[in-house]
Amino acid sequence: MVDNSKTQRERPNYDKKTVSIRRVAKVTKGGKRLRFSAMVVVGDHNGSVGVALGRGVDTKSAVEKGERIAVKKMRRIQLAGDTIPHEITHKQGAAKVLLRPARPGTGVIAGSSVRTVLELAGIENVYGKLLGTTDAIASAYATFEALKSLRNTRVLSKMKNMRDRVEAKKETDKERKIKEDKKRAAKRAEKKETRRKDTRGSRRPARKEEKK
Repeated sequence: MVDNSKTQRERPNYDKKTVSIRRVAKVTKGGKRLRFSAMVVVGDHNGSVGVALGRGVDTKSAVEKGERIAVKKMRRIQLAGDTIPHEITHKQGAAKVLLRPARPGTGVIAGSSVRTVLELAGIENVYGKLLGTTDAIASAYATFEALKSLRNTRVLSKMKNMRDRVEAKKETDKERKIKEDKKRAAKRAEKKETRRKDTRGSRRPARKEEKK
């Protein structure tokens, strides 16, 4: 038998999104050979993100392969609370992306695959702009490389407001975790109470029939 509790623990704690799926045709002696490529982005919404391109004979196998490679390439991004520590411009092939830190409440202002990478990395407030090609695959790679090159140690040592945002982010994460734990405990208590009522209700009719 398969242990359900063990399988639940082994489930991945990250989200994935497919940015682009393309059909690729390769001409061979026997004719055209059709394959598919899929750009997959994975992230835990807490500072870790990965980007990879998977290829397969069908879309499902291409997405699964892209997910496996993206998980292997996942990197921890150096953030400053809910935003990036400093402005950065990165060029990857024909793609060029500009990322800027934003004030709390701004949100993720970016388009194309740049937004997907930033959201899965857990960045809540940031400006993103494409300065080169708008190709989804090239943009995703450029954004991923830009995030990997961020350095927050030097910035946090000089900017007090960034340090405050880091501490505020930690406090909000703690409060969110406490609320989630309370909700789970309340749901467990409700389930126990309903089970008790069900067992009592099923026993009562049997006792009345014995008295008759």
